[in-house]
Amino acid sequence: MKKLLLLSLLIGGILLGFAGCASFDQGGEPPNEQDAPPPSDYKPLFVKQSLPVGASTATPGVYISSMDVREPNKVRVYAHIIDSNGAYLTGATSLKWWCGATDEFDGKERKMKLNIREATINDQEPHAIALVMDHSGSMGEDRALAIQNAAETIINSKKPEDGVALIKYDSKIGVEVPLTRDAAELRSKLQKTGLLGFGGLTAILDGITNGINQISAAPGYRRKAVVIFTDGQDNSSKTTKESVIKLAKEKNIMICALDFGYGVNGNFLSDIVKVTGGSYNRIYNTSEFDNAFADIYRRLRNYYVLEFNPVDFGIHNVKLKFCLPKDSAQAEFSFDNTPDVGSIALLNVYFDLDKADLKSESKAALDNISTLLKGFPLMEIEVRGHTDSTNKTKDKERNAKLSQKRADAVKNELVKRGFAPERFKAVGYGDSQPVADNKSDEGRAQNRRTEFVVTKK
Repeated sequence: MKKLLLLSLLIGGILLGFAGCASFDQGGEPPNEQDAPPPSDYKPLFVKQSLPVGASTATPGVYISSMDVREPNKVRVYAHIIDSNGAYLTGATSLKWWCGATDEFDGKERKMKLNIREATINDQEPHAIALVMDHSGSMGEDRALAIQNAAETIINSKKPEDGVALIKYDSKIGVEVPLTRDAAELRSKLQKTGLLGFGGLTAILDGITNGINQISAAPGYRRKAVVIFTDGQDNSSKTTKESVIKLAKEKNIMICALDFGYGVNGNFLSDIVKVTGGSYNRIYNTSEFDNAFADIYRRLRNYYVLEFNPVDFGIHNVKLKFCLPKDSAQAEFSFDNTPDVGSIALLNVYFDLDKADLKSESKAALDNISTLLKGFPLMEIEVRGHTDSTNKTKDKERNAKLSQKRADAVKNELVKRGFAPERFKAVGYGDSQPVADNKSDEGRAQNRRTEFVVTKK
């Protein structure tokens, strides 16, 4: 009996050892050692406070966080003005502070007309934020606790109208708290338990996807963002980078990313951030977790929106200059507003009143769309004519005919320029698709328009 018991214990021990080896092989990442020294030129700039633009005595900087070019004729640039002491400068919407704005297109530089507005943390504009936190084995217990404390900092400082979801991940995803505005609930359900229940491989893309799904359908939020933190490289996601970008853009959700240390994968996350309109930072010290997370939240809540209306389609290079009495700052960026399939773009062509003959002022717009058609030999478009409305049946019939003639005039001019007629469809919509109120002169002017839609590219 004793021999049988000893044999059973021996076999059980061997099996347990095999099970332990299998567990180690399948998943765990060894914890990284203490923080490695940052690069010699490492100078992180975290937003710590807000100051009126005239009150700052430090050197200002203009930082472009994202761009929205979903409408080819209406580009929005989201910017931050931050001085060298980490103060976000408010009250700079006056054009006197923006002392230069130029747009270079096709080798020609022209001055830009900007429309500027500001959103600050005091605005009651609800945000939905998914905090997606790396809990893979490489984080180790101390960093896992540090990131949990940083999440608590966000919870304690968030505005009441903002919703937050807490998500932890390694090779699996754990939704600790679904999206809620209730700070008390967030605090009570946040588990500050280090790597307990986690410690495996790293599924960054799966974590982002889950964050998108947590907030995408939530009603009542003006802006939505996934904040992803990692100290390593994706080695176990079931989805792809391309599908994550596509989902984020479809749901209109920006991805903000925080990379930590030397183990991250180059531009993996910064590429996602760039095309989804979020902010990106890279830090090297665990002690910076609180400041880095708070910085992301402050930038989500404090920003300038610079809007302008390009008339050309393609790659633009923009230069902005911001001036204080003693200092100035510049920012440069590029964007491509080439219309995608399905996007609607204005065509700045002109006609005399109640006429369908193209005026000479239309040449620039026709030249531009010709360049676009040459650059994309397979592109096909639908030219659309629109008019305003007087709500009279007789006028509606006349408007439908006039809009069709104007759409035909654009098509015919492009065919004259050597493009195959099969690449165009001309449709007159009359006054059936207004984009503004017909009761005002300004609204009627917006409704009298010619536009095109890319149907094939």
